[in-house]
Amino acid sequence: MSKITPHDNFIRSIMADRDIARDYFKGFLPDHVRDLLDFETLEQSSDSYISKELRKTISDIVFSCRIKESSEPVRICLLIEHKSYVDKNTSVQLGGYIFSAFMKQITNGEKLSMIIPILLYHGTKRWKYRALGDMFENLDQSLQRYLPHFDYIYNDLGELSDEHIALLENKFLVASMLALKHSFDKKWLESNAVRLLILSEGIAGNLQSGFIVYLFERSGLQENKIIDILEDVPLKMKDKVMSTLDIFVEKGRKLGLEEGIAKGKTEFVMYLLKNTDFDLSKIASLANVSEEFVKNIQSNLD
Repeated sequence: MSKITPHDNFIRSIMADRDIARDYFKGFLPDHVRDLLDFETLEQSSDSYISKELRKTISDIVFSCRIKESSEPVRICLLIEHKSYVDKNTSVQLGGYIFSAFMKQITNGEKLSMIIPILLYHGTKRWKYRALGDMFENLDQSLQRYLPHFDYIYNDLGELSDEHIALLENKFLVASMLALKHSFDKKWLESNAVRLLILSEGIAGNLQSGFIVYLFERSGLQENKIIDILEDVPLKMKDKVMSTLDIFVEKGRKLGLEEGIAKGKTEFVMYLLKNTDFDLSKIASLANVSEEFVKNIQSNLD
């Protein structure tokens, strides 16, 4: 079982919103790929192609989308990198992921669909994109043809300036990507908390609540600092921030780590039940919980 990080849960929660997922892909896919895809057909899938070996370092969120003027589907796989250090074998791992996806499609009796992997990384160490062929620097050109040739999209938030991220049309996505980029820099999060909160305004209540909790968890601010920040938050959104932080500050300190994780999963499942048409199996897969867990929450909502 992979270790579910706060970052993983946060990314999953925002990408469960179809509009945010669409805007993310429009903002970070290369032009030549983006222009071929019909984002009106974008759907999140319950599939996962992560192998047992890869599960410790990467998790995936799979989307299906059709090519414009074609009935052919492609799978856009957002891979969330959990490592914070440079791994020279990443291209090998991604190759394994792609072929694992094809094998699963074959096993399921499906027609093979194209896999477009996007590696999302927000750690502190900088990585350099490497194709598989780069690992065989001295290989004779005549032997290169025997290597698997594939590509992937590398989205290292740390390589993007804050100004570049701010150009995204979806302001909640801007706030989320900036919070992820600086998630290990508590001073930056403290200095920019008001700006990020304002950017998050206008999104669905549960999404904004999740963002507020993630922001203040990562910043590690004491209550007096949080109060100072609230003084600069616009009045029209202050009630929302304060009501979320009442739960976060008052109840959060009483929760142990395991209880906190369980609470986050419960809130994520509740959000999916209320705001999507996903079946129980898909929700269980997205939240990394059992179907029984989802059924229990659903019964309490009814």
